[in-house]
Amino acid sequence: MDDPHDLLDAAQCVIFDFDGPVCDLFAKYTAADVVDDLRAWLERDLDVRVPPGKYAADPLGYLGLVEQSPHGRRWVRELEKRLTQQEERAAESAEPTEGAADLIRELGAVETRLGIATNNSAEAVGAYLRRMDLTDSFGAHVHGRGADIAKLKPDPDCLRRALGSTGSAPGESVMIGDSEKDLDAANRLEVPFIAFVPTGKSRESGEQDSEGRWYERVPVVESLHELLSR
Repeated sequence: MDDPHDLLDAAQCVIFDFDGPVCDLFAKYTAADVVDDLRAWLERDLDVRVPPGKYAADPLGYLGLVEQSPHGRRWVRELEKRLTQQEERAAESAEPTEGAADLIRELGAVETRLGIATNNSAEAVGAYLRRMDLTDSFGAHVHGRGADIAKLKPDPDCLRRALGSTGSAPGESVMIGDSEKDLDAANRLEVPFIAFVPTGKSRESGEQDSEGRWYERVPVVESLHELLSR
């Protein structure tokens, strides 16, 4: 298996997932808070009933729920707008991932092309980057979800857009992500991948997929400090 430092050293472009590798988006205004708002709106305005416990910490799951309802796609966009507003609110109190800003600035200093490919909204990412004075590090290379929810990761759409906007080939790039969906998107485009799995997260919770723990298939770092120059 490749060493994560070797992958990073060889990369001319680094694409980050957002929630996890860059920050904890829902650290204070939690995913459960967002879900409560979306559930109330769905049941009040659209009469869409959400099964108890369904999508308890998965705001994106509500997009699929509405698309499959009698209201269909005509309401998905309205829900996506509401979710974007909630994510922007969360970005105001998101907590930086330790080592992320240092790594981003270090990569930028050696003119590595940087991008973000995320299922979150580009507006929320932008709000966070402005708050942390990291906007110039990514420029126009922030790619969040679009109107078509079928193109959320693991579909590689946002990653493909990030590669395109940075002018980067898959083989000269690397993606840093924290989920199997990130890995699947990278694999579909043959982009090398580094799994960010903080100590005590997936390793101890026993997160499994059909082939075992997803991150055991790729190079792993437990802290982004590990990727800083040695």
